[in-house]
Amino acid sequence: MINSIPIKDFFEGKVKLWKSFWIVGFGHQIILFYLIPVFEKIIFNNSEIYGYIQFSQDTFQIPDFTRISFLTKLTVILSTIYVTIGIWRSSENYIGSFFWIIVTFIYLSFFNIIPIIVLTFNLFI
Repeated sequence: MINSIPIKDFFEGKVKLWKSFWIVGFGHQIILFYLIPVFEKIIFNNSEIYGYIQFSQDTFQIPDFTRISFLTKLTVILSTIYVTIGIWRSSENYIGSFFWIIVTFIYLSFFNIIPIIVLTFNLFI
């Protein structure tokens, strides 16, 4: 029987790419999108974290992560770095079509790495 720690296995890229991307990565995004605003509202009494987007005749309310508290920003940054490294390493260990490796790297670059750089710079502004 091999003892394995799932959190460590994910970080080292030992989890299959589809599990890393869809379960951990997508789950992380859903948690950030839905729970961070609730966390901010309840813990920090911050209801000013929403931005609004006008689309046709409708206005949509979305979380604006530049308006969240310092502690929440730090949590978002560290958790996203962890998830990004785990998915990146899983894609490096992926045995299959090279296409999926490239698509994963591009996705992580645009939707994880660049936003984290922006949010990190926003910590000091």
